[in-house]
Amino acid sequence: MSSELALYSCDAVPMTVSKIPRTQNYLVSIPGCTPAKLTRGVDFGMIRTPNGKTIGKNPSLFKSGAEKVAVAYGLCQNYVLESKIEDPENGFFFYTVRCDLVKIVHGERYVITSSYGSGNTREKRSGSQSPYDGANSALKMAQKRALVGAALSLGCLSDAFTQDIESDVSDEASVYFGSKNPSDPITSSQVTFFYAAASRQGLTKSDAKAFLKSNGYDSAKAITAGAFDQLLEDLKTFVPVEVSD
Repeated sequence: MSSELALYSCDAVPMTVSKIPRTQNYLVSIPGCTPAKLTRGVDFGMIRTPNGKTIGKNPSLFKSGAEKVAVAYGLCQNYVLESKIEDPENGFFFYTVRCDLVKIVHGERYVITSSYGSGNTREKRSGSQSPYDGANSALKMAQKRALVGAALSLGCLSDAFTQDIESDVSDEASVYFGSKNPSDPITSSQVTFFYAAASRQGLTKSDAKAFLKSNGYDSAKAITAGAFDQLLEDLKTFVPVEVSD
């Protein structure tokens, strides 16, 4: 049996992205299908450097969010290794992967859209891993990037999300992202990050605590992972109330 995938002709329907009221999450949907919920901090989120600057103007779509987009269209993922460089002597591994999002109709597989991603062991995110351990990570990263690119193209989502760059800036992301469970409290590093962000806005620690109080938090330790991203955005426009003598 041939492993080649056939091309499939269909009328593409853009995905609708809408905010869920009173939350920081989104619903993505297409006509006739069950909407999928994208959770901030789990499926997408803003990436920030340690100095508080956001990387990109739109939230990044993460792997889990891309998977939900594919499932919303009823598509499966198929990965093809397009090219590779494996140089064990010098400890360098490079991979280029194609992700096909596939529709299965009456037992036949049809390619709806494709995208490419690459990864290598000399990227900053590889850190202190040995090149041989990093080779597997590089391959997974190539797959992840290809999947997200395919999902963005499939749903016409480029106006709402950007390519997942969380792992491209892993040092920064490790500060910003703690738990992947949105109901978990933020980490101690994120608490420090919050007060540093407040300071950069010209706010005192008392001002920061007043901001937290106005949002229903007794302390920064009570902030949940899912709410952290939006709180940092709201912090930018917070104006402390001046107490008159």
